[in-house]
Amino acid sequence: MHIQSIPMWEGSSNNYAYLVVDEGSRDAVVIDPASAGEVAPVLKEQIKDGKINLVAIVNTHHHWDHAGGNNKMVTPLPPSPSKAIPANTIIQLADPEFKGKPVIGGKDCEGVTKTPKNGEGFTIGEINVKALYTPCHTQDSICWFMEDKSGKAIFTGDTLFHGGCGRFFEGTAEEMHTALNKTLAAVPDDTVVYPGHEYTKANVKFAVSVSQSEAVKALEAFADENKETQGKFTIGDEKKHNVFMRMDDPEIQKATGKTDPVEVMAKLREMKNNFKNEEMAQQPLSHGAPGEEVSGKDKILETGASITQDFAPVKKICAHLNAFHVYAGEPGRSVEANHYCTHLSGDVRQCLIYDSPTNPARLIGVEYMITRRLYEKLDEEERKLWHSHDYEVKSGMLILPNPTVPDAVWTVAETEEMKEVIELYGKTFHFWQTDRGDELPLGMPVLMGSFTADDQVPWDKVKERDERFGVDTQKKREARKGIESVDIHEDADQVWKKK
Repeated sequence: MHIQSIPMWEGSSNNYAYLVVDEGSRDAVVIDPASAGEVAPVLKEQIKDGKINLVAIVNTHHHWDHAGGNNKMVTPLPPSPSKAIPANTIIQLADPEFKGKPVIGGKDCEGVTKTPKNGEGFTIGEINVKALYTPCHTQDSICWFMEDKSGKAIFTGDTLFHGGCGRFFEGTAEEMHTALNKTLAAVPDDTVVYPGHEYTKANVKFAVSVSQSEAVKALEAFADENKETQGKFTIGDEKKHNVFMRMDDPEIQKATGKTDPVEVMAKLREMKNNFKNEEMAQQPLSHGAPGEEVSGKDKILETGASITQDFAPVKKICAHLNAFHVYAGEPGRSVEANHYCTHLSGDVRQCLIYDSPTNPARLIGVEYMITRRLYEKLDEEERKLWHSHDYEVKSGMLILPNPTVPDAVWTVAETEEMKEVIELYGKTFHFWQTDRGDELPLGMPVLMGSFTADDQVPWDKVKERDERFGVDTQKKREARKGIESVDIHEDADQVWKKK
């Protein structure tokens, strides 16, 4: 069994896809190829060279950053802006045999053709594969145990990380306790763990806050010295250094103030969530752009300019909206967007879009919003570039972050603003694709759209956003039930109408 890690979105979500090959038959599967533009070249080269016979795509769960690349492969990031291809240009794998291959995973995974039962298996050449159900992060989470004469491996998606575990987005502490400390703990100790993300450094920061064991210290030292940690630890190692697999450990029970295993798990996850939020409060959310620190001269200019220059257009910004934009050519991808909006007239608004509400924030795009009166005057082809806001408003997903006003007062004001926004049409272009880890704005601007239905939404992202801003999308949905939906023009929202 040969396992090749394929890093995706490095510097951003730091995902891993995995290519697993039976060395005798050359049969292979690819696990969670979400960033098709990064995975496709690896597969194409090896198929072309006769090194692999790709037999299936395998998914650990349905989230877009794991299953979102199943149906199509996207061009990889070009080597230089001068040779750039728009990021929404879609190509298929060159190898025709890729088409029609089965997609094996949970029932909600994109393009899934086979959902195994718990404990059900299949083979990749001489590799025996077994599906282990581990519902919690999502209800369709599956960890894939693989074994041949050379060794054992398990691909854990977002259920188990080195030194940590996934958030309980669709499950409970009891389910995660069962997943980690019953299902995965029963796997042979010498099974090598391959998680879905490179989160070890972040996980160990929390681990050392609740445990000073030698195993945790050793993991900390390894994470400090190594950029990639996937495949370096076993289930046996996780039982020692992963605090979420030590429910009976007196040290962990003391840290949580609980003794019941499920209560320990619940408290530990709560502590981890709070720990992450505290770190975020102390650091900018955006990833820094490359280059030297801002010079003393530039800092002086910034200070002086704030005193002597006017910045009149910026001072006209009157609203901060937070929502998510969808890539029009790749609706499986979305990105959080902070809008800072100005009213140019009663019919036109313009918004600067940043990746973060705190400095240093990167300007990643622009959005223009117009009333239906102006929208209907546009020609048909132009109207197809615009998106509606009905679903964003009614779902509660579009928010006005509240800095200081009491919630009850702010909810009333926000709801009134949403009554106006719901009738607007927006045209949005992003020119910095921070979600794929770009350190600079590369290539051509990309047209964006908005969500129009619940089943399109990456709810894990929305929940993380809600936690960060201290809001509840579902409560906002309830508060906005009284807002009347609009009749959306048939030419809008083409991102969801393309065949």
